[in-house]
Amino acid sequence: MNQNLTKIIFLIALVLLTGVTYAGPEAKMKSETYLPNDPNKKKAGEECKSSDECQKHHECKSDGEKNVCTEPPRSKLPPGVVT
Repeated sequence: MNQNLTKIIFLIALVLLTGVTYAGPEAKMKSETYLPNDPNKKKAGEECKSSDECQKHHECKSDGEKNVCTEPPRSKLPPGVVT
């Protein structure tokens, strides 16, 4: 009886662990999906007056004398990750 209970607990733990490790990378990839560019809005590096003129994920920031649409900084990869 004790051995069967141990086997069942081990099997349940294995199934849960497998499910967590499988879903983790997929969820991360969905959060980094590509956002399509709106053809009516300005791209990165183009002059703007407000962030409303820029792409959905861009901001209008001062670049010296003029304001330009800028992309948000990319998230840094953890050390040791090979791309």
